[in-house]
Amino acid sequence: MVECDYCGEEVAKTEGKLLVLNSGKKLYFCSGKCEKNYRKNRSHTYPR
Repeated sequence: MVECDYCGEEVAKTEGKLLVLNSGKKLYFCSGKCEKNYRKNRSHTYPR
């Protein structure tokens, strides 16, 4: 199992989304929502 590169949730290899950058780096996401927020350079911290 791998972790979502945005939220840190565990993702099975057969689920979620995989994004491969031109540099060859692999990014795993649990959902399209996490991928979209990662691409918009949003942080995953919430105010308390």
